[in-house]
Amino acid sequence: MAKIEKLYQNVAMQVIRRCHGSIQLKKRGNVIEVYDVKRHFWSKGLAGLIIKEECKLANLKDWEIARVRAFIIDELKSNK
Repeated sequence: MAKIEKLYQNVAMQVIRRCHGSIQLKKRGNVIEVYDVKRHFWSKGLAGLIIKEECKLANLKDWEIARVRAFIIDELKSNK
């Protein structure tokens, strides 16, 4: 079980690195937003697409995206 959680943690860190620091949590704390440099606004949908793409690159199943998302939220909360 620890191997799987380590994999989720690694994918979560990959998502954060890919966003180059332009990833944040909303005030309520469970909505992840990424800054879209083309359109110049914070986007919720873009965060979901990046998470989904990184999970597919790591050969994770669709239901594992929620686990990776939880690790991203924990990491962003700990960095505040």
